Amino acid sequence: MPELPDLTPEMKAAVGKPGAPTTYEVTSLGIRTFARAVGYKNPIYYDEAAAKAAGHKGLVSPPGHYGMPIFNPNASGERNRGFNSPFTRNLNGGTGVFPIERVYAGDVLDAVTTLVELKLDRGRLGQMLISTSETVYTRKSDNKVVAKTRGTGLSY
Repeated sequence: MPELPDLTPEMKAAVGKPGAPTTYEVTSLGIRTFARAVGYKNPIYYDEAAAKAAGHKGLVSPPGHYGMPIFNPNASGERNRGFNSPFTRNLNGGTGVFPIERVYAGDVLDAVTTLVELKLDRGRLGQMLISTSETVYTRKSDNKVVAKTRGTGLSY
């Protein structure tokens, strides 16, 4: 297993740099599928008429569902973290979701992820790299931030 005495200059330089935006489409099928998968029963997530009767402009996306990335066949399939990690095993350490505005079917969102913290620590399996990233979702039609997520990654 790799051992690092400290973060590399490349790793330190990656902190605070926003990545390229990813565009997401919020569809009625995606909304209904997500709502069903997590057990939401409120009809505003399934029935547009019920959503409008409840005062919404259309089918409401549940908290935590911000659509699916639009596939670009000409884009590189790799996410660039801004540094090369010597750690090859990765785990999701958890994600916090912070809704700000309602999201609806038909919305198109741009998501920009920024690495906000990177640190080395020691765990049961040895040294590990803990990364914290924040993603900001902005609705393209009105340029409003609709949500933020904060995720932790563990590499060892």
